Amino acid sequence: MNKKNIYFDNAATTPIDPLVIKKMNEVDSDYYGNPSSVHFFGQKSHNLVERCRKEISLYLGCKSSEIIFTSGGTESNNIALKGILKKGDHFITSSYEHPSILNVAKNIEEQGIEISYIKPNVNGTINPEDIKNKIKDNTKLISIMYLNNEIGSINPIKEISSICKKNKILFHTDAVQFVGKGKFNFNDLEIDILSIGAHKFYGPKGIGALIIKKGVQINAINQGGGQESGIRAGTESPSLIAGMSEALKIAHENLDKNLEYIKNLDRFFLNELNNTDINYKINGSPRLKGFLNITFKDLDGQTLLMNLDLNGIAISFGSACSSGTSKPSNALLEVGMNENEAKNTVRISFGKFNTEEDIKYLVQILQKIVLPKTIKEKIHV
Repeated sequence: MNKKNIYFDNAATTPIDPLVIKKMNEVDSDYYGNPSSVHFFGQKSHNLVERCRKEISLYLGCKSSEIIFTSGGTESNNIALKGILKKGDHFITSSYEHPSILNVAKNIEEQGIEISYIKPNVNGTINPEDIKNKIKDNTKLISIMYLNNEIGSINPIKEISSICKKNKILFHTDAVQFVGKGKFNFNDLEIDILSIGAHKFYGPKGIGALIIKKGVQINAINQGGGQESGIRAGTESPSLIAGMSEALKIAHENLDKNLEYIKNLDRFFLNELNNTDINYKINGSPRLKGFLNITFKDLDGQTLLMNLDLNGIAISFGSACSSGTSKPSNALLEVGMNENEAKNTVRISFGKFNTEEDIKYLVQILQKIVLPKTIKEKIHV
C-alpha cells in the first residue's frame, strides 16, 4: 500500500478554496491603497471592504453595519468579553469553551468579575435550564459556543438566546466551528454578539468577524486609528476580507450540496469501520456530520495520531489551540469521561475535498495500527 497524504483535520482549519485564492490574488494586485486614505486608491479599497461587508451580511442574516472585521475567532471572543464585562458584573459560560473564552474568563475574574461555569451533559451539550438556574441580578453576559470544537456537539442556541432575551441579558456565541457548515441566520436566532473565523470554511487564516447587534455597546480593548467603528483599530486587509467574503459566498451557495456530501462521507466511514473488529465509540449528540470525536478503546490517541501521521494521514488529538500536550482533553473530562477514555479519544473531521477513497485508506491504516495491539492483548490474556 503506497503512502498517501490525506487531511482529516478540517475542524482545526480547512484548505483554502482555489476560487478564494484566485479572488485574493486579484485583490492583492488591484487594491493596494489603505482603506482609510481619502485619495482614489484608498477609496477604491474602502469601497471593496464595504461591498464585502454587505455581501457577508446577506449570508449571515445581519446588517452590514453590525459587522466588525477582526483577525479571527480568538480576537472576536476577546473583544466580546473584555469589551462588555466590568468589575461587579456576573458572567455565565460553559466549562468546555474554546481557550479564547476560558482563558479570558480566568483573566477577567481577577479583575472582580464573577463567573459561573455550566458543565455539559454526557452528550456534550449544555442544558438551557442549567443556565437559567445560574442567572443573578448582576448577570451581564452569557457566552455559550454554538458547536463544541472538540466534540462536534451542537448546543440549543435558540433556547439559550430566548432565556437571555427574557432576562434582558446579552448573549454571545462562538460560532467559529459552525458558520459555513450549517444553516445559520443571526437575526432569527436572536443572538446579540457572534464570533466567526474564515479559515473554518475554506477561507484564509488571519481574518474573522464579530457581529454586534445594533444597539449593543462594546468598548474597544485596544486603541488606534478608529477603524471598524472604533471597536477594532488597525488597517483593514482588503484581500483577506475579500477572501472571507468569497469563501462565505461559496459555502452559502453550495450549502445543501456540501451538507449532503459530508453526511455521505460520515455514513461511509462508519459503515467501513463497522466492517472491522476495531472497538470504538462516537461521542457527542446531536453532532455536526463529518465531525467525529471518536474513542478507540484499544489505543491511546497520541500514539494513534503519530502512527497515522507516519502513514500520511492527519487527524487531531484534542483541539489545535491546545495541542502539543499528552494531557487528556479538558472538554472530554467535562462531559464525564475518565482520564483513560479521554486519552484514547481523537478528532477526525471531514471536508468537501475528502473522498471515499481517502476514507477507505484511513480505515485500512486504522486496522493496521489498532487491531494488532488488540490481538496481541487477547493472546496475552
